Amino acid sequence: MAHHQPRSFDRSDRADPKTLLAFLDDEQARALLGALASEGADHHREFDLLLTDYRLARQILDRSMVGIAVFDLELRYRYVNRTLAEINGVRAEEHTGRRISEVIPGIDVSAAESALHTVLADGEPRTHIVEGTTASGPPTELRWWHNAYHRLDDPAGAPLGVVAMVLEITEDRRIRRALNRARTRLALLDEAATRIGTTLDVEQASKELTRLLVPQLADVALVDVLEPSRHAADHPPEGGLRMRRLALSSTPALVATGSAVGGAGALIEPQAGSAATRCVLGRTPIVLNFPSDDELRTHATNAERVSHYRRLGLHSAVYVPLTASGTVIGVVLLARGGASPGFTPDEVALMVELASRAGSGISNAQRYSHEHESTLALQRALLAEPMRPHSDVESVGRYLPAGASAEVGGDWYDTVALPGGRTLLVVGDVMGHGLDAAATMSEYRTLVRALALQRRSPAGILREAERIVGSLEQERVATCVLALLDPAARTCTFASAGHLPPLLLDPRGPARLLRPPVAPPLGAGVGGHQQVTVPFAASATLLLYTDGLVERRNRDIEQSLDALTALDFDPTAPLEHLIDTALTGLAAGHGEDDVAVLATRLAGPPAPPPVFKFS
Repeated sequence: MAHHQPRSFDRSDRADPKTLLAFLDDEQARALLGALASEGADHHREFDLLLTDYRLARQILDRSMVGIAVFDLELRYRYVNRTLAEINGVRAEEHTGRRISEVIPGIDVSAAESALHTVLADGEPRTHIVEGTTASGPPTELRWWHNAYHRLDDPAGAPLGVVAMVLEITEDRRIRRALNRARTRLALLDEAATRIGTTLDVEQASKELTRLLVPQLADVALVDVLEPSRHAADHPPEGGLRMRRLALSSTPALVATGSAVGGAGALIEPQAGSAATRCVLGRTPIVLNFPSDDELRTHATNAERVSHYRRLGLHSAVYVPLTASGTVIGVVLLARGGASPGFTPDEVALMVELASRAGSGISNAQRYSHEHESTLALQRALLAEPMRPHSDVESVGRYLPAGASAEVGGDWYDTVALPGGRTLLVVGDVMGHGLDAAATMSEYRTLVRALALQRRSPAGILREAERIVGSLEQERVATCVLALLDPAARTCTFASAGHLPPLLLDPRGPARLLRPPVAPPLGAGVGGHQQVTVPFAASATLLLYTDGLVERRNRDIEQSLDALTALDFDPTAPLEHLIDTALTGLAAGHGEDDVAVLATRLAGPPAPPPVFKFS
């Protein structure tokens, strides 16, 4: 039988006996200490068994996908396995005796050491998420690790150190961040469609865009829109873009941005070669992450702005073309300052998509605004100024277009001075909207005025108008109310063709509706128009109006009329104020129908000139 010579502990296997002891139970540790002390023949078998266990433990530790470190009471490395050495980018033996800050300064060292100290103090295991960089990866590549700590104690329960188990979760975090970015992107696009795509006001659409971008994507956001005839497709050959700033939003820390770079309404004329000019002409985003002062002078709207940007602490910017149907209509500028990072390619791509969607909404709002102004101008032309009433009659008219439609309506009002000091008051409403309704309104208005000048009675005017309209086969019907005011007789004669009742205001009593006989609307082919004459006191005021003043989808017409009579009218107030009370009290002018109102009273000498206006 071969004789087994006792052999010394192989230091290449054990490195540090204290480290080995940390991974053995109490009985194994006592046996190992005895073997190390005597290293006699009687102990070689126990030593071999322990060495086998140790080698097995080393394989488990070194081949583990989890990084493992043992820290002493001063939080210096006593042991790291191969995985952790690879994570840290530092050889295992170079860890021994060093602190975390000396090995991996790219993480939040104070947070990590605080967690380790806490575990040493109370012995409770803890987990901790660490983020930062190590020597094994690029210095700009952020990584994450999930750490678990537990304390090592001696047999008496006194702490020896802390074991840290480190699992890299960078890929998981990147996937989570990518998913969060995708959710954020979809949420922003959805919110943009809701906030920008549902308004027909150009300035409001621009404000909604900047409010959407700040603070989610930028610290400052601006919307500059090209002035008419200055779109990229037809800009002057020499350059010279002119833009109007429609909106500016910033974080609270940058509220001075507007005064420094120009707030809403400012005229912007970027220098040739600036980022804004190149963005418009090149139809492509321009990204400026941490530009130098020289670069900023070249790219800024003008060189003088550089000092403003630096004073505000802005360090990065993106200029994104605002497009609609392939045409550049302006620029969206996003800027970041302070501790905010530069702009990433993913963020720029999101901004381009947001600007494209917003551009369509803003372009639609621009087109609506232009069409709305044009149609209102047309309506003003069709709704010629009423004839001047007699000097002893005071009259004020008001027309409000529909609040949410670019189409003109068919509402009108008129005053016609007649022989004998009488004045005919007219308010009418052609059914429908659009140019056809406006043209038909002009025909009805002219017809009623012409018949009034033939000295017909109110009922006679409506009867003859019905006959003529029937002979012309007019497809659009119109409601109409006539009031013939006779100051000498102190009377008023009414006739109605399907119209709402006039409102009488008098300081001697509450507001009340006058309900003359109502025949079908003009153009219905029925006729049957009648009239009624009532006293008209010198202190009374008459209010004629179209259905846009009172009708609401969610309310019965009688309830609406009750709401009109319940308003806090001051019968002695100027006629303009009375109309304001009616429009404000009933929130008119914001609905789906236009509104015409005519307020009239007898005037004491001298009579003021009539006031007729559009709002």
